[in-house]
Amino acid sequence: MKTKLILAYLLLCLTSTHAQLNSLVQQGLERAYNFEFVEAEKIYNRVIDRYPNSPHGFYRIAQIHFWIYLGTRDQGEYEVFKKFAELTEDRLNKQIGANPNDYRLINMAGNLASFTAMAEAINNSSIDVFWSSKKAVGYFEKAIEINPKFYDAYLGLGLYDYAMSFVPEFLKWAVNLTGLSSDKQRGLKHIKTAYLRGTSTKTEAAFHLSKIYTEYVAEYDSAISHLQSLTSKYPKNSLFLYQYGVTLARDLQFDRALNYFDRVIKLNNKNIPQLVALSHFRKGEIFFKRNQFKTAITQFNQFLDMSKELDLTAAAAFHVAISAKMLGNDEEYERNLLLAQGGNQDLFEDAYGKQKSEFYMKNGISSEELKLIRMKNYLDAGKYKTVIDSLEKEVDGFDSKLQKALSYGFLSEASLRLKKYKNALNYAEQVIQLAPSTEKWILVLAELNIAKAYFFTGDKDTAKDYLKKAENRNDYEYKDYLASKIEWLKRRIR
Repeated sequence: MKTKLILAYLLLCLTSTHAQLNSLVQQGLERAYNFEFVEAEKIYNRVIDRYPNSPHGFYRIAQIHFWIYLGTRDQGEYEVFKKFAELTEDRLNKQIGANPNDYRLINMAGNLASFTAMAEAINNSSIDVFWSSKKAVGYFEKAIEINPKFYDAYLGLGLYDYAMSFVPEFLKWAVNLTGLSSDKQRGLKHIKTAYLRGTSTKTEAAFHLSKIYTEYVAEYDSAISHLQSLTSKYPKNSLFLYQYGVTLARDLQFDRALNYFDRVIKLNNKNIPQLVALSHFRKGEIFFKRNQFKTAITQFNQFLDMSKELDLTAAAAFHVAISAKMLGNDEEYERNLLLAQGGNQDLFEDAYGKQKSEFYMKNGISSEELKLIRMKNYLDAGKYKTVIDSLEKEVDGFDSKLQKALSYGFLSEASLRLKKYKNALNYAEQVIQLAPSTEKWILVLAELNIAKAYFFTGDKDTAKDYLKKAENRNDYEYKDYLASKIEWLKRRIR
């Protein structure tokens, strides 16, 4: 009888200890999600003081410094992350060794390996990235094998399935070598599973879902729903606010988007300075699409002054150059065409900015080309009637095949948006007949618009045929943006 009482008492103590540990960790996590990193780290240090043999406190501090390293690229933060990652790994190895079926700790080991992989990616340690990724995926699969109902582990699997599909061609060999796979559809399904059925991953799964809905399937309503909830709960989280602004801008809700970018700028979180710079870039994009070129220049220049990275710098300089030309400032135009030769050429925006800048430096830019830039801005800003009223009168006056093709493409898109499906078809067919040798993305848009027009008028079979053509052809400018529109229609046809 006495033995049973002692065992019951020990079980009660263990349960109580576990509950207290979880409560403290959750308090810290709520502060961390709100980007209150100092307060969060104080709570995690209390976890370490009370439970020095547990990996939880060390893991969460490693996570904070990993996040800060992502936002600052500060090598000191990387060293702190590495230190706490090693301390976490030591404790995980001991506890998993003692209990090899503890799927929660195995999942934590997978997350830690994921942090390491992403940190190595920033340090350009390409091969190490893939081996750390393989290690992480192995942990996630092991956790699910032990407990198929442990849905939190599906988040890690889903993110790898999705992320690996973006690995550039020259690194595909490394993916094959490590045996990693990629499947965007499966990745989206896994992340949804973690969000709907997981217990500790809902916040991160909701954020990643919002990004995928925005960038991969163009389902902005779904993304907005998640981000509205996240930004309400964590109003100081600059990343959530920034992503909300990006999604609202994609949905052409420019005024609301500007409000969220302004909130990021006002918060001015020193741990994530690049988000402040990027918010200026996104504001510049909005003002450019509104043909408010003076304000656009101010925002792009603020981005260029603040940014600590190469990403989007060529795109920003190119936008400044075009804005200056629109305002009649040739000196600023020419200076920024030269500046647009840099940037990160792995990014479409920078590669396109460099390509167009080189073309304009060599050939100059005509009044017709400036006119078409304004028309595309109107199109991107949702001013569809303006596009039709302007271009219908002028399309026959353009001399070059490319200018006519772009004009008909813009007319097709504007007509489709206004539900003038017959006109949309006719204009899109004109694009295909012209078959321009450059700016071939307009051909993809034309085939996609034909598919949409047939779909909206009830002819799904013909819509499928043209959608397949658009998907097969989509290997030019605006590839990812057009891919999201293609995926949107594919999901509706299915």
